[in-house]
Amino acid sequence: MNTPDRDVWIIGGSRGLGHEIARQYANAGRPVVGFARSVIADAAPFRHVSTLDVSDDVAVDATIDHTIRERGTPALVVYLASQLYQGSILTRVDADLVREVDVNYLGFVRVARALARHKDAAHATRLVATASTLGYIGTPSLDNFSAAKAALVSFARSARFELGGRGIEIAIVSPPHMENGADLIGPQRYPMSWAAPRFAREAAGRRSEYLLGSSNRSMQAMARYVPGLARSIMQGIGADALQRGASSTHA
Repeated sequence: MNTPDRDVWIIGGSRGLGHEIARQYANAGRPVVGFARSVIADAAPFRHVSTLDVSDDVAVDATIDHTIRERGTPALVVYLASQLYQGSILTRVDADLVREVDVNYLGFVRVARALARHKDAAHATRLVATASTLGYIGTPSLDNFSAAKAALVSFARSARFELGGRGIEIAIVSPPHMENGADLIGPQRYPMSWAAPRFAREAAGRRSEYLLGSSNRSMQAMARYVPGLARSIMQGIGADALQRGASSTHA
């Protein structure tokens, strides 16, 4: 399925993990197409770039339709578009809440739906949802982001059965904790140089769901077997974020 001559799409490729994994694929000789809400300043890893606001269903349909007609069905699509608002739920306005759910969850639904409309029996597409430990274990002051990521995971697990027959193979990959603009504390911080190549390899692999980094897997095990300790760690992350005040990051 992931033949070298077919495109890899990075949705949310303007900076951070999206831009770095684009570089990984490009260095391996893969043709990479980048999509982002704002203009991608450093287009070096990409064969083609396009602006795309994943909260706009008309734009998602039109952009994906146009790109497939121009370049063919992609082999791999990695959804890295994200929006994170940090701060107390008591001070958050509805527009921020809606935007966070729209980008982190509903945008992926729109992309999956648009890709499935271009059923191609000869060329399947692997669609990767980027999850988060925060979606598996709730986190104070990041309540809505956690809920949006939990919805993303649930949808991806469910939709893979419906869309598999339309040539869309849905996978879920959770990156490890690393610098993401919000500077969240965590049990272990991984450098981008470690995370990007491993995320790129896992995204293009065959597993349907995987958590990168021993800290992610440890948190999952704690949530199951020592839930009190897991809650304490996540509350620490949330309390630190709350103390540093409201902020917003996006990709």
